[in-house]
Amino acid sequence: MLNYCEELTQQKPLIVDFQQEGASRQVFSDPPLLTSYNSGWSNIYFEYHYQPSYDTPEHRLTMHAISTTLCSTSSERWLDGYRQTEYQTVGTIAIIPAGTLHRCLWEENVQFMFVAIEPTLLFSLGAEVDAPEDIELIPQFATKRDPLIQGILLSFQEELHSNIQANNLYVEQLTTTLVIHLLKKYCVRQPVIIANGDGLSKHKLRKTLEYIHAHLNQDIKLADLAGSVGMSQYYFVRLFKQSMGITPYQYVIQQRVEKSKQLLKQGRVTITDIALQCGFANQSHFTKHFRQITGVTPKAYQQL
Repeated sequence: MLNYCEELTQQKPLIVDFQQEGASRQVFSDPPLLTSYNSGWSNIYFEYHYQPSYDTPEHRLTMHAISTTLCSTSSERWLDGYRQTEYQTVGTIAIIPAGTLHRCLWEENVQFMFVAIEPTLLFSLGAEVDAPEDIELIPQFATKRDPLIQGILLSFQEELHSNIQANNLYVEQLTTTLVIHLLKKYCVRQPVIIANGDGLSKHKLRKTLEYIHAHLNQDIKLADLAGSVGMSQYYFVRLFKQSMGITPYQYVIQQRVEKSKQLLKQGRVTITDIALQCGFANQSHFTKHFRQITGVTPKAYQQL
């Protein structure tokens, strides 16, 4: 008859798939405070947590997970059988590649967030920057900070807090930046990414701007923008910013606001209708960006 320890060692670890609703409840005692499950985001998944002291069961993820701590705490973590004590501060990151046997123990309340990425996304974006075909993320204990990763995860959190689901272009830009960063910094074999400081050619830039203006009232996707000029998403974002001084997402928002100014001055339709005609998710989304760019609300601008 097996004793308790032997039974534990023979138990199969949980398989956790964040494509399934409520999957993290297999691992954590309390549900997440914020989740991207119903956001419509593609290939990535985000959660924000505040958890009591807990010892997670052993598990393997079907997606790569990158977490960042939002408090100072200590923990014990096991990655494929290797154990380490972690003394975490705000911004400390951990990387758990898909399929890695993982367990974590903390003895106090903890606050953290994580993003999970489909492994296929690393392969597809890796192919765009000539990364080795055998992409392999290196497991990382939570022992150091990475300000870029922390900033991207905080941006994901802010997007979800806004309750707006029409910023796919922005989320795609963040995701692309995150994945390329992982490929460059946390893989066994790292790609050599070619630097290009010339920006888009005049023809490609004109074609891109024409595409944006023709689709301002629609959900513009990064893949569609890059595809319209036959480029990879990563290089497209870099070269567009070199040409215009701002990212594709920032340019789209600026142009939507410019279009809305014309409609506001005409005074023929409601502000809600103007928001929708210019590609904003709703009036709140419209007002937020209009105020950021102009310094006044759409209603105040209309009355000037």
